[in-house]
Amino acid sequence: MKPYLKLLLILPVLFAVTACEKVSNTAKNIQSDWIGLDRKIEIYSCYTGKVLKTYKGSVRLNPDDKIGGATSFLVDGKKLHTNMCYVVTEIGIKEEPSVESTP
Repeated sequence: MKPYLKLLLILPVLFAVTACEKVSNTAKNIQSDWIGLDRKIEIYSCYTGKVLKTYKGSVRLNPDDKIGGATSFLVDGKKLHTNMCYVVTEIGIKEEPSVESTP
């Protein structure tokens, strides 16, 4: 088979595989923007690292709504502004322990 024919056969397959993930990510972004996702937000002290407050519920992120470096969230329809350190976790994602390499 000629090399350009192989390339013509391989390119659509590669495009289809990458397009599936892109479509899935786009659907997730739309769901997050319009409905919200079940998430947990943990607010930490940036100095001590201790958890100060935890929010759970339908959470939407507002990256466009930044006031003076603070981040804005909608938690169950109520707006939350914070300039603290935070971690957002989607509820239902299975966390696996990290694998540390041994020397």
